[in-house]
Formats: sequence, C-alpha cells, structure tokens
Amino acid sequence: MFWALEDLLPFSPRVYWRLFALENEAVWPGQPVALAAVALLALLLVLGRRPSGRWLGPLLGIAWLWTGWHFVALRYGAVNWVAPTLAWGFYAEAALLAALGLSGRLVLRRRGHGAWLGTGLLAAAVLLWPALAPLDGRPWHEAEVVALAPDPTAVATLGLLAHAARSRWTALLGIAPVLWLALSALTLVTMGAWQGWVVLAALLIGLAAWAVPGRIAAGVH
Repeated sequence: MFWALEDLLPFSPRVYWRLFALENEAVWPGQPVALAAVALLALLLVLGRRPSGRWLGPLLGIAWLWTGWHFVALRYGAVNWVAPTLAWGFYAEAALLAALGLSGRLVLRRRGHGAWLGTGLLAAAVLLWPALAPLDGRPWHEAEVVALAPDPTAVATLGLLAHAARSRWTALLGIAPVLWLALSALTLVTMGAWQGWVVLAALLIGLAAWAVPGRIAAGVH
C-alpha cells in the first residue's frame, strides 16, 4: 500500500489551524502588545537606531521561551508527540539570547543590503504573518502573531540577526530559527498549505541576509 505524505501527519489541517485560535483566545490581549513592540523595533531600525542587545536579547529570549513552552510543548504537543522534544530547541535559543544579550555579545550594528533584508523580515513577521489566515479564507482568530506563534517569531529573529555583527555566537543563534522554519515549511507543504512556501521564502531570505556582505557601523550600540 502506498501512502501520501499527508497521511504521515498525526493531525489534520483543520486541527492544526485550530491550535492558533485556541492560543489567541488564551493570550488575549497579548497580540496587540507583541505586534506593537516588534513594529516599533522595525521602525527604529529603519530610522537607523540600533537597540541595545543587552535588553533586546533577554526580551527576545522570553518570546522564544513562551512560544516554546506555551504553544509548541503544550498546545502543539497535544496533537504531535514530537513537539515537546522540539520545544527544547526553543528553550536553548531563549537561554542563548539572554546570555549573549546580557554579556554584550549581541550587537546590532551591521549595515548594508543584508540588514535591509532583515528589516523586511521583521516587517513581514508583524504585517504579513497575521494576514495569512484571512488570505487563506480562515478567520482572524487563527492568525499567527510574532512572539506568540513560532513561525513569525523565528522569522523576526532571523531578521534581527541580519543586523548583528557576525560571530560564532550569532551563528549559533541562527540554528534554531533556521531548523524550525525548515521543519515548518515541510509540515505545511505536506499538509497541502500554500503558507509553507511563504515560510520557505522567509527562510531563504533570512539565509541570504546573513550571507550578503555588509559593513559594521561605528560604536557599540
């Protein structure tokens, strides 16, 4: 007997999208707060301001910790037995972000085309990802919100890393978002959801943003 790829998933598309509706109901009114915070961050970068990694690292780490625990481990884990294991990647990313931020090793002072691509990813995490649900004909309460849902959180992180001075530490920070977005794209495409191609495009843009040569602005922050 031959099996289609979607037969290997332990949940249906309807069940998967319903997870976001349940999450949004549980965390309201966190959505406008998260969206406003990341939108402000993107605006600062557009204006040439460089936020300090000493506070940005821990705050982004909280987003990864919350998303990994509350959505990936608890909510997604209810329909996918692998999800609680995947959540440990989120916890590791959260710890590394906080540690590098507080130690001063997360410095956002890279400029050039790669940084602009990163700003575009931040804008997409804020503006595009919540709109994917209605664009798919689904209700707004199934929208994916940055800092609360894993895909836009990973996209925003890649966007910020495009502004970070390159080092072995920032390279380590890219592992979790890259792996998660690759897995998410595969899952969505297997489900027959066109959103998987959007996730894949964001992943490729994030990798390109990292690979494009840039220059380091003077100063620390």
